[in-house]
Amino acid sequence: MERKKWKLAQLNKDLAAKIAEDYSVDPFVALILSGRGVTTEEEINDFLGRTPMEIDPFLLPDMQKAVDRINDAIFDFEKICIYGDYDADGITSTAVLYSYLEAQGANVTYMLPDRTEDGYGLSRAVVDKIKALGTELIITVDNGIAAIDEAKYIKELGMELIVTDHHLPGDELPDCVAVVDPHREDSDCPFKDYCGVGVAFKLCCAIEGDSQTVTDDFIDLVCIGTVADIVPLKGENRRIVKLGLNAINEFKRPGVEALCKVAGLEDKEILSTNISFALAPRINAAGRMTHPERALELLLCEEPETALEMANELNDANAQRHEAENKILKETNAMIYENPRLAHTPVIVAHGENWHEGVLGIVASKVIDIFQRPTIILTSRGDGFSRGSARSVEGFSMFDALTACSEHLEMFGGHSQAAGLTIKDDEIEAFTEALCDYAYQHFDFYPTLNIDCKLNTESIDVALVDSLRKLEPYGCENPSPLFGIFNLVVDGITELGDKKQHLRIYDHKEGRQNQITLMYFNVARGAFPHKQGDKFDAVVSLSKNVWNGQERVSIVIKDTRPAGADDELMDRCAKLYDKVEFRTKLTPEEAEFALPDRPLCARLYTFLKKNPGINFNSFEYIADKVMEGGDNLCKVRVAMLAMIETGIVFVEKTGTITLPETVEKVDLNNAPAMVYLKEMRTLG
Repeated sequence: MERKKWKLAQLNKDLAAKIAEDYSVDPFVALILSGRGVTTEEEINDFLGRTPMEIDPFLLPDMQKAVDRINDAIFDFEKICIYGDYDADGITSTAVLYSYLEAQGANVTYMLPDRTEDGYGLSRAVVDKIKALGTELIITVDNGIAAIDEAKYIKELGMELIVTDHHLPGDELPDCVAVVDPHREDSDCPFKDYCGVGVAFKLCCAIEGDSQTVTDDFIDLVCIGTVADIVPLKGENRRIVKLGLNAINEFKRPGVEALCKVAGLEDKEILSTNISFALAPRINAAGRMTHPERALELLLCEEPETALEMANELNDANAQRHEAENKILKETNAMIYENPRLAHTPVIVAHGENWHEGVLGIVASKVIDIFQRPTIILTSRGDGFSRGSARSVEGFSMFDALTACSEHLEMFGGHSQAAGLTIKDDEIEAFTEALCDYAYQHFDFYPTLNIDCKLNTESIDVALVDSLRKLEPYGCENPSPLFGIFNLVVDGITELGDKKQHLRIYDHKEGRQNQITLMYFNVARGAFPHKQGDKFDAVVSLSKNVWNGQERVSIVIKDTRPAGADDELMDRCAKLYDKVEFRTKLTPEEAEFALPDRPLCARLYTFLKKNPGINFNSFEYIADKVMEGGDNLCKVRVAMLAMIETGIVFVEKTGTITLPETVEKVDLNNAPAMVYLKEMRTLG
């Protein structure tokens, strides 16, 4: 895998010691807080839950207008339709507002969009469906801020509209009764980072006039939607999630309890990470693979047996989602490995046929995990058009990029890190070229992996893991802590899993005797090419594992590199190699830096011959083994490229490097990459 540049937090031990003393927290926890910038009295008290933030709901714009109109609708028994979204945030938003209004005696129903047929948000076709229900008042949750034309159409049909949303508004707001969105420019709300269910929750609190009653009834669902939508877990969101997790662990509503059971979490403490990786994916699977109303019905269900049947359906849908996702990811990776140049475009664009639209965003995120590039995954619809999902990395706004290339698109929308788009099939090539041209001009950023602190292997124990509980709940802007362990020596490696897709690595720290065991999940042996005696650095997470009544620490690898690797040099080499792949004009100095000599090429070929099965992306390891006097990653990559161009090395669809049994004698100096670099070297 390509890896991120490691960034170790700058720690202030004196400040950490003061935080530990003043707030009676573990010194290790105080060290992490200081490294994450949680240092003021207000920040620390809010983080620790001692003075949690709770915002007056009437500080959100148009809240009074929304409350007055909804109260009138309840009193007059007008038909209200709540229109949500097909993801976990939209589903929980709908569940909360529908349940609350129904309990108030409102004449209320709901509607959720079909991802494929309806798409995101309101449309004229959806409005017509809502009108056919006899609706007089529409309330959107988790959408509606961009429904400018649809708001006008709703008025024409004699209905009224209230928008509750958390997405960024455009230049114009919908013309309707109320637009409750904390991101409005005229908003006086001191907290902006609610998700859709957070805004719906505040609306219910405003109608009730008492936040405690609404909290008691619905905070579990608000918590699930907040974690699932990956909004920052700070301010009131942190309070919501803490209270919600307490509620879930004290008493689970039948639908949530059934979800926990099918996810293997029965009788276990539910943490925010369980929501992220177990509950939310199953809720989302309904909108991706079947219809989101099935997940909504589960959350509203009060019969345990019926809830369990529904939860099993979502569990099956989630398994289908996994299958579809893995199929597309495998095909996408095969495309990239068959044409390695794709991995070095500033934005990866992959296009297939009959790929399931519901999982394209997940696949794009996984491609980013592998290649560290903004990614768009498109699937042809068979009618001359393709739909796609885009995901980005920190420092590059995908929405701005799509806006700059909008002449090639039929439709698009989203934000800086995620977007959706529709494009004509015959525009894909021109769009990709324009997108990459834009990225070359606006993207010069190598993704980073933030490490909270270095860790001594002797200090790893259950007590340390227990102390970290003060940092929970984890989520956006408060991730699970990551630790750096440096100069580990490999003692042994065991492959695990039916497909040998996991590794158990036995190590000791150089100069120390105690051995530790690390797990590396979803990494094949060829992608971790280190052998016994090799030294490497690792970024790890820690958790507690209970087996047969015994508590042990589980150490899970998140990333590795050869011991002492120079990340600044890696960054420089990676960017230069991208230029080489695309034959960008280089300075003579850059060309000289990138051009491998004959002895290096010979050493590389010999190494590959002696180490079959190594992965194409293991360049750092390979460079560490074949370079003399340094690890110029760019030279090794260029040498590999020259070998691929001349046919003496092949890259399989899985990313494995293979050498043919017989090879005709070739002159690597004639490889196009070598010719290009020599030309660039002579230019003054």
